[in-house]
Amino acid sequence: MKEHIAFLDHYYEQKKFLASGRRENRVGGVILVLSSLIQEAEEIMKNDPFYIHDVADYDFMWFEPSKSLEEIKEFV
Repeated sequence: MKEHIAFLDHYYEQKKFLASGRRENRVGGVILVLSSLIQEAEEIMKNDPFYIHDVADYDFMWFEPSKSLEEIKEFV
């Protein structure tokens, strides 16, 4: 888990992650990646120790926000 937290910290420092957290019942998690290309998000996630050690499955979904809080408009 320590390595996964370090992975998260690294990409937050790079301003690539907007938010992350556990799903209900700890059955996985969600990471909001800041990128204009889904392929970049896929490449980033290949650096996650959970991916490297094959302990998590990954689903990627692209979306284009049509509305957001003013405070985060620069990110979306």
